[in-house]
Amino acid sequence: MTTGAPHSKAPATADAALRTRQIWFTLVVAALALWMVLPFATPIAWAVVIAIAEWPLFRRGIRRFPGHPLLVALGLTLATALLVILPLSIAAVTLAQESQVALAWFQQVQQNGLPEPGWLHDLPLVGERVAAWWREHLVHGPQASALLAAVSATSVLAWTRSIGAEVAKDSALFVETLLVLAALLARGEHIAVQAEIVARRMFGDFGSAFLHRITGAVRATVNGTILVSVIEGGLIGVAYAVAGVPQPLLFATFTIALALIPFGAWLAFGLASLILIGGGHVLAGTLLFAFGAAVMTIGDHVVQPSVIGSAVKLPFLLALLGAFGGLAELGLVGLFVGPVVMAAALLVWRQWMAGDAETLQAPPPAAI
Repeated sequence: MTTGAPHSKAPATADAALRTRQIWFTLVVAALALWMVLPFATPIAWAVVIAIAEWPLFRRGIRRFPGHPLLVALGLTLATALLVILPLSIAAVTLAQESQVALAWFQQVQQNGLPEPGWLHDLPLVGERVAAWWREHLVHGPQASALLAAVSATSVLAWTRSIGAEVAKDSALFVETLLVLAALLARGEHIAVQAEIVARRMFGDFGSAFLHRITGAVRATVNGTILVSVIEGGLIGVAYAVAGVPQPLLFATFTIALALIPFGAWLAFGLASLILIGGGHVLAGTLLFAFGAAVMTIGDHVVQPSVIGSAVKLPFLLALLGAFGGLAELGLVGLFVGPVVMAAALLVWRQWMAGDAETLQAPPPAAI
């Protein structure tokens, strides 16, 4: 008898339809949730990146103070806030002091002009032309005032107000980042287990291995980039002090921050070198630029790859595109997210080429 066949097909068809409705419902709910949190995408991305990077420190804190994950998370979040706020506070106070000096200098130049430096004539090829332009536009007060007319107290005040608005906005985002960071650290074990389950259910062994490699890539990229930037900025900061650059601590702070951006630190020590050369210290400015170039070349092409290690095996072009693309689309957090996205794309590509999840050579699953 075959009367059971139609009855067996009916439950299967009903189960498939139910499964389809569940999937669509899940997608709709997920889309609505993403829509709700979209305005907070940047602080959430920052919090996720920092949480992954700080997870080993959090685990050490848990071993030292077992049973208090929330307190350890709050302590680590507070330490993170201080590490960010302290350098920014130093830079802000120094800039506020120097802005008054700079404004007074501009007003003096507008009134009395700017004397021609003697080293202009020694510049190869363009020395005489630059010296002639300088005598025509900057030596006398009226000409200098006309050239620098755009720099006034009103324009400086407007610029300061715009900077203040941006600082207020970024401060709010920073507070949101800290709140999300504390929550992620406190619930990190639970989140890691759930992420492992979802990845394995959706993509099998490849999903689990992929999740582990990507978290390792994030941690290695963040820690390696920040460590190398601090070392590079510290060494160049010592050179600032030795060479006699004004406000060497301020320049060192900006060098560390700009070192996070590809070729950014070159702008910092390049400007410092120009200031020295403009003040007549040609040899000191030249040596400073040469030293900064050597430090950045060795740091970016030798030290950083060795610090990051094998977690992110990206070709230089993909790493550069990821960093600049992430910076353009996501801001500073994109410097870390961009290379990780490129690493993820490379992992998926290699998986498709190999056709075997074992090529990832994943170690046992780990938390965050």
